[in-house]
Amino acid sequence: MKKSYKWILLFVVVVLSVSVFWVINKNDKEKDSDIAEDNREESITSKTRDLSWVDGVHAAMLDDWKSGDKTFNERLVQEVMLKMTYQKLDTHANEGSIEITAQRIDNLIQIAEEEKAVFFHSETYIDILKRWKENDFSTVEDDNKLLHSLFDR
Repeated sequence: MKKSYKWILLFVVVVLSVSVFWVINKNDKEKDSDIAEDNREESITSKTRDLSWVDGVHAAMLDDWKSGDKTFNERLVQEVMLKMTYQKLDTHANEGSIEITAQRIDNLIQIAEEEKAVFFHSETYIDILKRWKENDFSTVEDDNKLLHSLFDR
């Protein structure tokens, strides 16, 4: 009779071991599936919203700018506005562009207005930015050329 208990105990141990192995293996497959799904979602998101062209440094500076902050000199305003025009032009060289947003336009207008006494071309920047604020990009190519001529001086 003792032999039969040993066989029963051995059978129970084997069944439990196989069950535990099966559960662990199933959980690993579910985790792998979840990871694959997450990677697939990230891939789809990155394909639909590729921001590799963005100049993140200047965009962040502009987003974080507060009135009275003297981080933007005239040359930097010109560079940022130039990089904003790249988004609207059909060029291959839009890398380093800055996405045009209402908040960024408002910040640039405020910078140009606060620095009127210092900036040589603040009125020009304000005129361009006010057009952009109204979603008028009909002269963005001319704006780009003008900003380039100012920036290249």
